Parts: sequence; structure tokens; C-alpha cells
Amino acid sequence: MTATEKILARASDKCEVKPGENAWVNVDVLMINDITCPGVSGIFKKEFGNTAK
Repeated sequence: MTATEKILARASDKCEVKPGENAWVNVDVLMINDITCPGVSGIFKKEFGNTAK
């Protein structure tokens, strides 16, 4: 596995991940760009509440 695959596998509590596979991961920090942020942040607040971080 590549370093990125190892990081994603650890964050998703899996033994391994493969390219093209979808994985739910626990993240410490999330980076988002200016174009998609307004739409995504609205969905995030709707799903998890205004106080979610």
C-alpha cells in the first residue's frame, strides 16, 4: 500500500483500502476550496447541526 492508502485505511478502521474504493474516514482536519464550500457547508450544518465541527 502507498502512504496515502495506509493513512486512509487507519482512519477508516480497515486493514487496507484500494484505489477507487469508497471509504468513510474519521478526519482531524478538513480542507475545502472556495467554489464548493458554500454548498457543502450548508449540507454539513443541515445534517450535523450548527455547532458541529
